[in-house]
Amino acid sequence: MQPIQSGDLRPVSELSQAFFRASNPHVSRDAFARKWQDAITSPLRFMRSFPQAWYIDLLDLPPEKIPQAYCICLGDAHPENFGFLTFEEGSHYVFNDLDDSGLGWAAIDALRYFTTVVLAGYDKLLMPLTKLYEGVITSCEKMRRLPEVLQPDIAAQDQKELNKWLVDGEFKYGDSKRQLLPVSQERIQALVRALDERAAMAHLEVMSIAQRGRDGGGSGGLVRYLVLARDPRLQTRELLEFKESTHAATSWGRALHEDDDRLDQCMSSIWQGLTPRCHQEVMIGRTPYLLRHRLGRANVRVDKLDAAEQRQVLEAQVSLLARQHRAAFLGVDASRLDEWLNASVITMAQRYRDVYANFQRAMSKEASKK
Repeated sequence: MQPIQSGDLRPVSELSQAFFRASNPHVSRDAFARKWQDAITSPLRFMRSFPQAWYIDLLDLPPEKIPQAYCICLGDAHPENFGFLTFEEGSHYVFNDLDDSGLGWAAIDALRYFTTVVLAGYDKLLMPLTKLYEGVITSCEKMRRLPEVLQPDIAAQDQKELNKWLVDGEFKYGDSKRQLLPVSQERIQALVRALDERAAMAHLEVMSIAQRGRDGGGSGGLVRYLVLARDPRLQTRELLEFKESTHAATSWGRALHEDDDRLDQCMSSIWQGLTPRCHQEVMIGRTPYLLRHRLGRANVRVDKLDAAEQRQVLEAQVSLLARQHRAAFLGVDASRLDEWLNASVITMAQRYRDVYANFQRAMSKEASKK
């Protein structure tokens, strides 16, 4: 089990803008340009913006460089992709973004998470966290739970989410920060029809629909629609989202192969025993969309916490990550896996710092010519 070293990978100079563009064929040229500008603000933001490129970059690693454990992976694991979701069974702290989840190498999944931990500035916690990961995998350590004192008020978060998009009960068109646009009548009819075709949604009374723009992050450039609806049974407002889907990042490590029931497999495996209120792919014309609730969700802002609280949150996340990988690593020497992770994380974190620095230098050079 040999750790990844820089010499095992293509030269950083080959990770050009064209390389990252090729990993994002699903977004338009203009959308990619906006996504690129958002990405080159920090090494972490850059890494998070291109999860597909992460897997493509590691495709040519020799087998001895990857611990051989295969399972359904989180795909785009980083500290901001964990949070509370409301299920039929109540609210639970989970990995909350299954867009890039799927079959893959567990070690590469863990490597991505711990690399983002280092790039986010929590490098002093790397070794304690990988040790906990090893302990949960071997059942020598109990899973850590998020302390109740750190659990957010979800009802308050729901109101905040509604206020983010609405004013006087109407979508905030013309707000440059929110980037909301009106939707054609033809598209409205298609979206309403998609809701009517689903028994769990058919009773909702649609009040308004808006298109939402988003330039940055892993989902930057994808089309989204927000649906404001009324639930006559509960006498509540609901905020739903249709989010354009593309190949999960994990599929780039499998020649873009993706099972038709990928999302169902991932929900069952990652949200063990929990039933989402609505989280399913639907077709609008020839384009797949993820239909999900925007309310009943809340994240814990790790960067806003003190050092002790940050560790508690990250330990809860690492516990969920280790639980996901535990069965795949059965029989693997966990102490050697711990060594592999710590050494390989240093390589990958430096790689993204170098990539980011290269683009910053190129931008400065271009600016000096003007």
